[in-house]
Amino acid sequence: MRIGTSRPDRLGFAVLASLLAILVVTNLNNESTESAQSVGTFADQAPPTVVPQTEALAIPAPTSTPAPAVVPAAAAPDADAADVNDDSAADDSVADDSAAEDLETEAGDEGDEAPVSDGTSTGDTASAQGDSTVTVSADAQPAATAVPNPQAAATAVPNPQPAATAVPNPQAPVAPVTDVPADAPSGGTFTHTLVASVSRPTLHTTPGGPVFTPTFNGTALPAVNPTVFGNALAYRVIAGQPGDAWAKVYVPARPNGTTAWVQTSQFNWGSSNRMLQINVSNNTVTVFEGSNVLLTTAAVTGKSSSRTPLANGWVEEIMAGPSSAYGPRLISLGIFSDALNSFGGSIPKIALHGTNNPSLMGQYASNGCIRVRNEIISQIAGMMPIGSKVVIVG
Repeated sequence: MRIGTSRPDRLGFAVLASLLAILVVTNLNNESTESAQSVGTFADQAPPTVVPQTEALAIPAPTSTPAPAVVPAAAAPDADAADVNDDSAADDSVADDSAAEDLETEAGDEGDEAPVSDGTSTGDTASAQGDSTVTVSADAQPAATAVPNPQAAATAVPNPQPAATAVPNPQAPVAPVTDVPADAPSGGTFTHTLVASVSRPTLHTTPGGPVFTPTFNGTALPAVNPTVFGNALAYRVIAGQPGDAWAKVYVPARPNGTTAWVQTSQFNWGSSNRMLQINVSNNTVTVFEGSNVLLTTAAVTGKSSSRTPLANGWVEEIMAGPSSAYGPRLISLGIFSDALNSFGGSIPKIALHGTNNPSLMGQYASNGCIRVRNEIISQIAGMMPIGSKVVIVG
């Protein structure tokens, strides 16, 4: 059986449709607003109004630019004023070249501004006047003078300085050299000594020659009195004697054995007949006076990597040992290590000193210095005058 095809079914559907139509009409008549909403359309809008047209404005034609103002030329100065300035005319002529340069500089500065078609420039001045453009004729400029901004008359020396002297930092006059002292005999134990009497004695390459500064690996070692350890600066003399104006001395430098000449007027003379001999072939230290042996003892010298150098020196300084490793006394010998360029951050100078390890006596175990027992170093320090001969042999 098929639904909706019989007559009763068709009547039923018709009745149902009629009832639905009645319900819809009833709701419309009651004007319910719970679900209905008003909708606006273009037909609900008011018709547009016509915008009135504005009449075109008449723009007046531009007026022509007035002719540039003419400034009359400055009157020439009278003859009396020119006569008054005659005396300064020569001074003004000195500044002529600089005045021309100033004018060229000013012209160059103006050239940096952007040019415009009528030949004027657009600088800050024009923009400060507003929107209008001001045209300045070349005839309106004041006449240029030889010196636009007169300055004080130039002198031959703008910043006068005191007259230079022949010697800017005068030094003591160098004594003329007539007779150069001969070298002292190499043998024996006697030597003259010099102890500085000034704070900065001057060293020379030759008597009266150029100033000389000793060095170690390029580091300058100037002569300073007292020394960095507070002791008097002393040298061993190898040429010269009391009464001589010049003396030749050993100075601490590398290579060992470096010499220089000094003016004896900056020193006090002394002497010693004792000599300290260090023998690295048998590791001994001996103190001589003339041909007499005053003391001999075993020692420790430099190991193979830092051997004690063979050199001539002198008792440069005597001081307390800086630590127990050096014993109670230390004697600086004016000699540097040939194997080391530094030691403990300082220049490696060779010294004779005590030790806290006497069991090493007779061995090659040091960094180049010479060690002896503590009781022995105290004896030697009391026996050797400052400046005495020192020889290291092997």
